[in-house]
Amino acid sequence: MTRAQVRTAIGTWVAGASIANLNQIFTSHPKRINFQANSTAGQMTRGAGLVHILSEREGRVAIGGAYAGWKRIDYEVAFQVFTHSLDDDAQDAMNVFDAMIDAVKDRLRAGGHRLGEADGSVIWQAAEPGITVQYGEPKTNSGGATENWAAIQFTVTQMIQS
Repeated sequence: MTRAQVRTAIGTWVAGASIANLNQIFTSHPKRINFQANSTAGQMTRGAGLVHILSEREGRVAIGGAYAGWKRIDYEVAFQVFTHSLDDDAQDAMNVFDAMIDAVKDRLRAGGHRLGEADGSVIWQAAEPGITVQYGEPKTNSGGATENWAAIQFTVTQMIQS
């Protein structure tokens, strides 16, 4: 099991929800986010999601004696949401941002323990026991667009027989 597989599984699961205004999902940091990509005509707020692994830890559980057991790998994940809004009303931009964050959390909750993965080969458990969200402060850029950011943090656990 690899970090790349974890990022891909999370990205695929969230993308499957078709969250309004979340136009792009990245499984690695892009050099630059082009908020025009995948947007529709007249779409005032555009969002991009990014799967970022903050840290990982690994431990062995000796079940079955000295030569058999399981490796438990816990990844601390931040699904980051970046938004760029051309809406004149800051409250409207915030409402769209809030709806995106709520939809991502709903999607994580809807994944069962394995984000829809039947056999648990990549994700044994995700977003358990909970979800934490950090928010950036909205800013208006030099072009007049409102930009905002959040990190929806949760743990993804892999179990590997060793």
